Amino acid sequence: MTYASNSTLRWLDSSKQERRTVLELVSALNEPATLDELGIGRIRDTISEALFPGTSTIQTRARYFLFIPWILQMVERSPGSNPGARAQQLQLTLRNALDVAHGPNQGVIGREAGAALRRWPDSIYWPGLERWGIRLYRGSISSYYSALRRPPSWMSGEARSDEPGEEGSNETAERVLSYWERMPDPPDDFPEVATFALKSEEAEFLRDRVGFAHRRSFLAHLLQTEGGEIPQDTAFPWEDPAAQTAPVAAQDWLKDARLFSLVHRGAALLYNLMMAQASGDIDRADMFENRFATWADEIEGSHAEIAIWDRGSMWRKLTTANPRIRGSTQLFADRWYVLVTTAPLASLPRIRDARDLIRNRERALKHTRARLSYSDALSARSGYPTSARLEFRWSQAKTIASDILSALGDDNA
Repeated sequence: MTYASNSTLRWLDSSKQERRTVLELVSALNEPATLDELGIGRIRDTISEALFPGTSTIQTRARYFLFIPWILQMVERSPGSNPGARAQQLQLTLRNALDVAHGPNQGVIGREAGAALRRWPDSIYWPGLERWGIRLYRGSISSYYSALRRPPSWMSGEARSDEPGEEGSNETAERVLSYWERMPDPPDDFPEVATFALKSEEAEFLRDRVGFAHRRSFLAHLLQTEGGEIPQDTAFPWEDPAAQTAPVAAQDWLKDARLFSLVHRGAALLYNLMMAQASGDIDRADMFENRFATWADEIEGSHAEIAIWDRGSMWRKLTTANPRIRGSTQLFADRWYVLVTTAPLASLPRIRDARDLIRNRERALKHTRARLSYSDALSARSGYPTSARLEFRWSQAKTIASDILSALGDDNA
């Protein structure tokens, strides 16, 4: 079953509207779990959003893309004086139902925190619901809840109190319809009973929403995967077999993601190595030196491809999608690339230009909190940021895509 759009909203990959939307949402969909010590987060998040639009690193399961609209439509039908509190009550009920159904380590948001949760599912999925064309209300979640406290005729873009409706219609029902794409109905016992298992018509709806809104993305391509399975042992999106058959635009992003992830890791390793040396942490310094040597071998193995990498094309795509990427960020990344492709890799950690580049970049970002430049800042904090390769939300995206494909596969079995 395919759900037809009931709205005039459209998404065009190359339109000005799309670029503005990406600009607004990349900030909302950043990766909070990854420390951005060298200031490449906007590059990482822009590539992530191009590959997997509407996702984030704190999303867990695909059915939340339906859970939240269902809950908010329940609130819309009887908003009361505090719709936000009502939505939280329903989300707690949902959390309890999912905990009973699935238990730990299955993506139940708020399972441990309960009512003390800092980020509620509605705020986690709010940007993605717009990106997938499910939410048609264009404002922030706070403005949405504020709007629910106002008269229905003020909120609704389609219902007007001075125009007679059809027999049997009511303004609240029209308002609910106008702010959400037409979607499958929730189960009768929702949210008291809930699981992450999608029904086939729900999975088809989500697949169609992504395909309609972002047909050239890698996520849309994944959701067309034959056989209904995504290998869960892949560490990066370019390792998935579907990468070989993706649309050209998605393959271009995957190539940029793969090479940027490989090249930039050396900068992260050198940063950690320099911190270990500054702290007198000999064991960690040895560990990071060994990891840097392994990384250098990987670079040598891909040197020919890295040397002809069309970075000009990458930067044009990045800055078109997200004009907030600063020139200083591009300059830092390009200077590191030049060092990687021209300097002897084995001695790169000892080359002054490389060390100065890392030290000056941290100082430009953190000022007096820069650990490599100020001893007080170094002693005030312990630990090291991640130096793993960037994986661009792949862990979350493959779980969400697998949820959808599993339901579609069951339907075709």
